[in-house]
Amino acid sequence: MIYNIRTYNCVPRMLNKYIKIFEDYAMPVNNKHGFKLIGYFISDIGPQNQIVHIWEYKDLNEFNEMRKKRAADPAWADFRDRTAGMIADQEDKIMTGTPFSPLK
Repeated sequence: MIYNIRTYNCVPRMLNKYIKIFEDYAMPVNNKHGFKLIGYFISDIGPQNQIVHIWEYKDLNEFNEMRKKRAADPAWADFRDRTAGMIADQEDKIMTGTPFSPLK
């Protein structure tokens, strides 16, 4: 398995609005296309207005194919339009588990 770990830094005062739009518009699209959410977190201590979410994939081929299909979905374009300007920057990583990790 591989894990896509995304960190978004929201524009100040946009975090709660972004989370609600993500729940209402992005999650249904992700679910429709088979994305497996491992966790979705917001910062309480440390950098503020930060979201970290983790998604699981079999391999890079599955990661790329699923993202390509989702990108072609008009509902995904709608979500992106609704959240335009809410994210200041993002970091995207692909990680694999170590032999002793509960997630591999």
